Amino acid sequence: MNFQQLEHFLVLVETRSFSRAAVKLHLTQPALSRSIQALEETLGGRLLERDKEKTLTALGELAIVRARRIRVELSELRRSASLLADYAGGTLRLGLGPTPTAILSVPLLREMKERYPAIKLLLSGGAPEMQVQELREGAVDALVVHRNHIPADADLHLMFFPRTPLGFVVRTGHPLAGRTDLDFQALRRFGVAASGRAMSDEVMHRLNAYFGPTAHFIEAIQYQSNDIHPLVDLVRTSDTVFFGVLRVAQPGIAHGELVHLDIRPALELSSQFVFVTLEGKTLPPALLRLRELCTRYMSGEDAP
Repeated sequence: MNFQQLEHFLVLVETRSFSRAAVKLHLTQPALSRSIQALEETLGGRLLERDKEKTLTALGELAIVRARRIRVELSELRRSASLLADYAGGTLRLGLGPTPTAILSVPLLREMKERYPAIKLLLSGGAPEMQVQELREGAVDALVVHRNHIPADADLHLMFFPRTPLGFVVRTGHPLAGRTDLDFQALRRFGVAASGRAMSDEVMHRLNAYFGPTAHFIEAIQYQSNDIHPLVDLVRTSDTVFFGVLRVAQPGIAHGELVHLDIRPALELSSQFVFVTLEGKTLPPALLRLRELCTRYMSGEDAP
């Protein structure tokens, strides 16, 4: 058994296809098949069922956890010198979900440029499944995403941020501004702009319960997008009502352009986001500092 065989096994599991794995590894399919067979012979059992989905056997389930850990350790060994370096330089790669992008991208870029100009900060987005795969492959160093989008896998280390409230926001001067009551018909009349990521089944169920047995909140949503900035801008310039993470609208609220609807009884809905790294990964000082900044901005400690 060698590291190359383990990497072949990992890529095969990740792609669920001999043909796709062979292309990614720049191998022929027979060469990849021989490598997997050799690994199975060494371990003394089959790792995969040769079905369409390439289902893992019981031995394969054990092997994939350890193989991922070995990949991380090998990666850490290769870049140990840079990991031990301080803030003198290097590159940090952070994957962000849609809401963290709206909250973090500008302040992180600004603060890193001002305080750590020698460090390159690369921010990226994408589907949650793709982002987790990029983390495992070393394409990003960490993720900040919604907790519901992260699988409960042993190779992922999660640091939870404080829960962040959800609520309704309108432009200053909106007919609903200043009201403490909010009925479903009013929402339908003005239309709601909401992040697709915020509309989980749990949130929808609680909104329907809040507005009454005949309410179907989905009917009030007129505009929905995972790109949150255009939604907030639409609310700022029209009578559309924003629903989502209040931190996203905080800059507009601070500048007097937007108003949080302080309805009664309180809505008491929130989301939670996590900082995700690989289990067993030694975080360099610069990444630890970046995590501290993310915690500060996600928790609203910088808000006026």
